[in-house]
Amino acid sequence: MPRNRSEQSSSAVITGDFIGSSKLAPKDWDGLHAVMKESSRQLRSSFPQIVPLEVDVFRGDSWQLLVLDPVKSLRLSLLYRATIRARIGRPDLDTRLAIGIGRIDAIPEARVSEGHGEAYVLSGEALDWLSRSKATNMRFAHRNEEIAENLDVIFRLVDAIATRWTDRQALAVSGALKGMKQEEIAEELWEKKITQQAVAQHLARAGWDAVEKGIDYFEKVAKNKLAGL
Repeated sequence: MPRNRSEQSSSAVITGDFIGSSKLAPKDWDGLHAVMKESSRQLRSSFPQIVPLEVDVFRGDSWQLLVLDPVKSLRLSLLYRATIRARIGRPDLDTRLAIGIGRIDAIPEARVSEGHGEAYVLSGEALDWLSRSKATNMRFAHRNEEIAENLDVIFRLVDAIATRWTDRQALAVSGALKGMKQEEIAEELWEKKITQQAVAQHLARAGWDAVEKGIDYFEKVAKNKLAGL
């Protein structure tokens, strides 16, 4: 039985699929699904209060994530994307993702895709747009078209940077998105410990300073304008 949500409470539904997945060999599908599941577990472990369910994988290369705090939706979607990029180690494989913020009718008990409501509709329509346009790999959707248009600019700029990440840059960024210090990233995320200076170089080449500012701006606007909408 789905858990009821307040009609005034907004959530974020993030829906994605993979670019280049049609070229995967059967054995590579198993590897991709394993990475998606492990990345999901890591994400939920880092943000247990606002990620009630693991990322739902369906239709082969599609996935969906429910975030109860929409302010954190851009950060968490990028974290999932970066973690997969770091672990899969294939620059030709990346994910599109669309964030829809709005009311949901109920929190599903078992799988994210079993939910329904405004946020689900917005997210699904935004992903369909991404699939058709191929102009960017990230899109933001909200029923307030002015807010959606303004914040979608941030998504496009962040995506232009994230698309170029190498696996090592994505790994460093995944730590930074979780609020880890560079020393912690060097010690905890690399199989063979590297220096803090090496982490700093990876983050600089990944454009982390610009990405972080984009996230901060989104979270500021989302906190002030989207909480009650």
